[in-house]
Amino acid sequence: MCSRPSILELPIISMSNNLDSTILTGFQQGDERAFRRIFDHFYPALYNFTQKLTGNHEEAKDISLHAFQKLFERCKLFETVPNIKAFLYITCRNRSLDYLYAQKRQQEKQQEMAREMSNDTLLRYEYDIMDELVDRLNAAIENLPEENRKIFKLLYYEQMTPAEIADLLRISVQTVYTQRSRAIRALRLMLADNSLSITWLLYTIIHVK
Repeated sequence: MCSRPSILELPIISMSNNLDSTILTGFQQGDERAFRRIFDHFYPALYNFTQKLTGNHEEAKDISLHAFQKLFERCKLFETVPNIKAFLYITCRNRSLDYLYAQKRQQEKQQEMAREMSNDTLLRYEYDIMDELVDRLNAAIENLPEENRKIFKLLYYEQMTPAEIADLLRISVQTVYTQRSRAIRALRLMLADNSLSITWLLYTIIHVK
Protein backbone atom coordinates (compact mmCIF):
# COMPACT_ATOMS: atom_id res chain seq x y z
CA MET A 1 0.00 0.00 0.00
CA CYS A 2 1.31 3.47 -0.90
CA SER A 3 1.80 6.07 1.79
CA ARG A 4 -0.33 8.88 0.44
CA PRO A 5 -0.81 12.51 1.48
CA SER A 6 -4.25 14.00 2.02
CA ILE A 7 -5.71 15.16 -1.29
CA LEU A 8 -6.80 18.45 0.20
CA GLU A 9 -3.30 19.12 1.57
CA LEU A 10 -1.46 18.61 -1.71
CA PRO A 11 -0.01 21.78 -3.28
CA ILE A 12 -1.84 23.09 -6.32
CA ILE A 13 0.29 22.95 -9.43
CA SER A 14 -0.36 23.64 -13.07
CA MET A 15 -1.96 20.75 -14.92
CA SER A 16 -0.86 19.55 -18.31
CA ASN A 17 -3.11 17.67 -20.68
CA ASN A 18 -0.92 14.58 -20.67
CA LEU A 19 0.60 12.39 -17.98
CA ASP A 20 4.10 11.32 -18.96
CA SER A 21 6.03 8.32 -17.73
CA THR A 22 7.80 10.42 -15.10
CA ILE A 23 4.47 11.26 -13.44
CA LEU A 24 3.39 7.64 -13.57
CA THR A 25 6.67 6.48 -12.03
CA GLY A 26 6.42 9.09 -9.30
CA PHE A 27 2.83 8.05 -8.64
CA GLN A 28 3.88 4.42 -8.21
CA GLN A 29 6.60 5.53 -5.79
CA GLY A 30 4.28 7.70 -3.70
CA ASP A 31 5.53 11.11 -4.83
CA GLU A 32 3.23 13.91 -3.63
CA ARG A 33 3.51 16.00 -6.80
CA ALA A 34 2.69 12.96 -8.90
CA PHE A 35 -0.33 12.27 -6.72
CA ARG A 36 -1.51 15.82 -7.29
CA ARG A 37 -0.98 15.63 -11.04
CA ILE A 38 -3.03 12.44 -11.23
CA PHE A 39 -5.77 14.01 -9.14
CA ASP A 40 -5.85 17.28 -11.10
CA HIS A 41 -5.82 15.42 -14.39
CA PHE A 42 -8.79 13.13 -13.71
CA TYR A 43 -10.91 14.75 -11.02
CA PRO A 44 -12.96 17.34 -13.01
CA ALA A 45 -14.19 14.88 -15.65
CA LEU A 46 -14.61 12.10 -13.09
CA TYR A 47 -16.70 14.34 -10.87
CA ASN A 48 -18.91 15.39 -13.81
CA PHE A 49 -19.36 11.75 -14.79
CA THR A 50 -20.38 10.79 -11.25
CA GLN A 51 -22.64 13.80 -10.80
CA LYS A 52 -24.56 12.88 -13.95
CA LEU A 53 -25.04 9.36 -12.63
CA THR A 54 -26.15 10.30 -9.13
CA GLY A 55 -27.78 13.67 -9.73
CA ASN A 56 -26.31 14.77 -6.41
CA HIS A 57 -23.36 17.17 -6.17
CA GLU A 58 -22.24 16.24 -2.67
CA GLU A 59 -22.59 12.53 -3.29
CA ALA A 60 -20.63 12.86 -6.54
CA LYS A 61 -17.84 14.64 -4.68
CA ASP A 62 -17.71 11.99 -1.96
CA ILE A 63 -17.73 9.13 -4.47
CA SER A 64 -15.02 10.73 -6.60
CA LEU A 65 -12.74 11.36 -3.62
CA HIS A 66 -13.35 7.82 -2.42
CA ALA A 67 -12.23 6.51 -5.81
CA PHE A 68 -8.99 8.49 -5.57
CA GLN A 69 -8.44 7.23 -2.06
CA LYS A 70 -8.72 3.65 -3.28
CA LEU A 71 -6.47 4.46 -6.23
CA PHE A 72 -3.75 5.95 -4.03
CA GLU A 73 -3.90 2.98 -1.68
CA ARG A 74 -3.12 0.73 -4.66
CA CYS A 75 -0.74 3.03 -6.55
CA LYS A 76 1.95 0.38 -7.03
CA LEU A 77 -0.47 -1.81 -8.98
CA PHE A 78 -1.04 0.61 -11.87
CA GLU A 79 1.45 0.51 -14.70
CA THR A 80 -0.38 2.62 -17.31
CA VAL A 81 -2.52 5.75 -17.38
CA PRO A 82 -5.44 3.90 -19.07
CA ASN A 83 -5.43 1.46 -16.16
CA ILE A 84 -5.69 4.36 -13.71
CA LYS A 85 -8.54 5.91 -15.68
CA ALA A 86 -10.42 2.62 -15.95
CA PHE A 87 -10.10 2.00 -12.22
CA LEU A 88 -11.38 5.46 -11.32
CA TYR A 89 -14.39 5.35 -13.62
CA ILE A 90 -15.36 1.79 -12.75
CA THR A 91 -15.10 2.56 -9.04
CA CYS A 92 -17.24 5.67 -9.40
CA ARG A 93 -19.76 3.88 -11.57
CA ASN A 94 -20.16 1.02 -9.11
CA ARG A 95 -20.51 3.27 -6.08
CA SER A 96 -22.95 5.49 -7.97
CA LEU A 97 -25.10 2.48 -8.78
CA ASP A 98 -24.95 1.41 -5.14
CA TYR A 99 -26.04 4.90 -4.13
CA LEU A 100 -28.94 4.91 -6.61
CA TYR A 101 -30.06 1.47 -5.47
CA ALA A 102 -29.96 2.55 -1.83
CA GLN A 103 -31.95 5.69 -2.70
CA LYS A 104 -34.53 3.62 -4.56
CA ARG A 105 -34.87 1.18 -1.66
CA GLN A 106 -35.26 4.07 0.76
CA GLN A 107 -37.96 5.66 -1.40
CA GLU A 108 -39.77 2.34 -1.74
CA LYS A 109 -39.62 1.84 2.02
CA GLN A 110 -40.95 5.35 2.64
CA GLN A 111 -43.76 4.79 0.14
CA GLU A 112 -44.60 1.46 1.74
CA MET A 113 -44.67 3.06 5.19
CA ALA A 114 -46.90 5.83 3.84
CA ARG A 115 -49.29 3.27 2.35
CA GLU A 116 -49.38 1.30 5.59
CA MET A 117 -50.06 4.44 7.59
CA SER A 118 -52.79 5.40 5.13
CA ASN A 119 -54.35 1.93 5.33
CA ASP A 120 -54.18 1.96 9.13
CA THR A 121 -55.79 5.38 9.24
CA LEU A 122 -58.54 4.28 6.85
CA LEU A 123 -59.12 1.10 8.84
CA ARG A 124 -59.39 3.04 12.09
CA TYR A 125 -61.81 5.43 10.39
CA GLU A 126 -63.92 2.51 9.14
CA TYR A 127 -64.00 1.01 12.63
CA ASP A 128 -65.08 4.34 14.07
CA ILE A 129 -67.83 4.64 11.46
CA MET A 130 -69.02 1.09 12.15
CA ASP A 131 -69.08 1.70 15.89
CA GLU A 132 -71.13 4.83 15.31
CA LEU A 133 -73.57 2.96 13.05
CA VAL A 134 -74.02 0.18 15.59
CA ASP A 135 -74.65 2.70 18.36
CA ARG A 136 -77.19 4.58 16.26
CA LEU A 137 -78.92 1.39 15.20
CA ASN A 138 -79.15 0.12 18.77
CA ALA A 139 -80.52 3.45 19.94
CA ALA A 140 -83.11 3.43 17.15
CA ILE A 141 -84.16 -0.13 17.98
CA GLU A 142 -84.67 0.81 21.62
CA ASN A 143 -87.02 3.60 20.49
CA LEU A 144 -89.29 1.21 18.59
CA PRO A 145 -92.75 0.45 19.98
CA GLU A 146 -92.57 -2.43 22.43
CA GLU A 147 -94.07 -5.14 20.20
CA ASN A 148 -92.00 -4.07 17.19
CA ARG A 149 -88.83 -3.98 19.29
CA LYS A 150 -89.46 -7.38 20.87
CA ILE A 151 -90.06 -9.15 17.56
CA PHE A 152 -87.17 -7.36 15.82
CA LYS A 153 -84.74 -8.46 18.54
CA LEU A 154 -86.00 -12.03 18.50
CA LEU A 155 -85.59 -12.16 14.73
CA TYR A 156 -82.22 -10.47 14.32
CA TYR A 157 -80.55 -10.77 17.71
CA GLU A 158 -81.80 -14.16 18.89
CA GLN A 159 -81.87 -15.59 15.35
CA MET A 160 -85.33 -17.09 15.86
CA THR A 161 -87.60 -17.97 12.95
CA PRO A 162 -91.03 -16.33 12.53
CA ALA A 163 -92.68 -19.65 13.42
CA GLU A 164 -90.65 -19.95 16.64
CA ILE A 165 -91.51 -16.38 17.61
CA ALA A 166 -95.19 -16.94 16.88
CA ASP A 167 -95.17 -20.01 19.10
CA LEU A 168 -93.29 -18.20 21.88
CA LEU A 169 -95.54 -15.13 21.91
CA ARG A 170 -98.73 -17.06 21.08
CA ILE A 171 -99.41 -14.95 18.01
CA SER A 172 -99.79 -15.79 14.34
CA VAL A 173 -96.84 -16.00 11.97
CA GLN A 174 -98.48 -13.26 9.90
CA THR A 175 -98.44 -10.99 12.94
CA VAL A 176 -94.70 -11.59 13.27
CA TYR A 177 -94.17 -10.54 9.65
CA THR A 178 -96.39 -7.49 10.11
CA GLN A 179 -94.55 -6.35 13.24
CA ARG A 180 -91.22 -6.90 11.50
CA SER A 181 -92.29 -4.74 8.55
CA ARG A 182 -93.44 -1.98 10.89
CA ALA A 183 -90.14 -2.12 12.77
CA ILE A 184 -88.14 -1.83 9.56
CA ARG A 185 -90.21 1.11 8.33
CA ALA A 186 -89.79 2.87 11.67
CA LEU A 187 -86.05 2.30 11.64
CA ARG A 188 -85.81 3.65 8.09
CA LEU A 189 -87.49 6.86 9.23
CA MET A 190 -85.31 7.23 12.32
CA LEU A 191 -82.12 6.63 10.33
CA ALA A 192 -83.14 8.54 7.22
CA ASP A 193 -80.41 11.14 7.75
CA ASN A 194 -77.69 8.50 7.50
CA SER A 195 -77.69 6.41 4.32
CA LEU A 196 -74.79 4.30 5.61
CA SER A 197 -76.86 3.25 8.58
CA ILE A 198 -79.69 2.21 6.28
CA THR A 199 -77.32 0.23 4.08
CA TRP A 200 -75.85 -1.55 7.08
CA LEU A 201 -79.33 -2.23 8.46
CA LEU A 202 -80.60 -3.68 5.18
CA TYR A 203 -77.48 -5.84 4.87
CA THR A 204 -78.11 -7.20 8.36
CA ILE A 205 -81.79 -7.89 7.69
CA ILE A 206 -81.13 -9.64 4.38
CA HIS A 207 -78.35 -11.88 5.68
CA VAL A 208 -79.83 -12.87 9.03
CA LYS A 209 -82.48 -15.53 9.10
